[in-house]
Amino acid sequence: MATVSGPRFSILVINPNTSTHMTSALVPILENLGYTDVHFHYFTAPQSESVTLPDGRVIHGIPSINSGEDSVLSALHCRPFVEPLVAKYDAFLVACYSAHPLVGMLREAIDKLEDAALLELGPTANIKRKYVTGIFEGSIVTSLSLVSSFQLTWDGGFGKSQAKDTFGIVTTGSSWKNELTNAVSDMLVNSGDKNPSNRFVGVETTGLTAVELHTTQPEEVRRRIIEATERLIKANPRPVSAICLGCAGMAGMEEAVREGCIKAYGRKQGSRVKIVDGVVSGAGMLVTACKAGF
Repeated sequence: MATVSGPRFSILVINPNTSTHMTSALVPILENLGYTDVHFHYFTAPQSESVTLPDGRVIHGIPSINSGEDSVLSALHCRPFVEPLVAKYDAFLVACYSAHPLVGMLREAIDKLEDAALLELGPTANIKRKYVTGIFEGSIVTSLSLVSSFQLTWDGGFGKSQAKDTFGIVTTGSSWKNELTNAVSDMLVNSGDKNPSNRFVGVETTGLTAVELHTTQPEEVRRRIIEATERLIKANPRPVSAICLGCAGMAGMEEAVREGCIKAYGRKQGSRVKIVDGVVSGAGMLVTACKAGF
């Protein structure tokens, strides 16, 4: 049987802020997934490089993405540095927990590259596909798959209904509460319809920025995550069966979320809650797409 001598696929993990510490924290999490045929590469927004926009504004790298506006600026700053890399990698993971425009920008760049290949090689050519997602998108799709199930019902005849399980998000600063709530609604329902899916129960925040997660005393960070998790669960009458870590900087902080689940639900039910790391779920989606060739 033939063996693979090296990684078959390469994925670029993009940290659109300038924190190299945050990028470094992602490395062991992804390497521990054990994908022997996938090589993860890492990009951090360059701190010393500025970008001039078409309207003449000059923007610099964002050290900590703390709002929707920051995510837009970080996308505009990173775009000229990452778009030239599209041809080099098989897939791209944008490691910012937001409705980050860089995902759409890279998708457009991939489409252009594939269109050029089809024009050169012909419409029947077997073009190797490339993929992109964000850790926000990855966590939402994964959470939906974890909480959704059809249950058998009886009301004078057999029927079926969806389980009542839901998911929510625990994130950083208070500015993200509305931002992420709206992002989930935009992702799950038709544009212009702001009624969130009955699967999603909302967002709770720790009050810390992404950078402060790693500069604040660990005991304080843990306390805030536990309390935010408890608030999320206790505010909702339906069972919260999955919780997303709503920041790339929260990667590796699952234990604090778990403690909050146990405090709210008790050990048995609290231990059943799925804790979804967007970095892990996003990477898994990209690896599956690369291997399946969707």
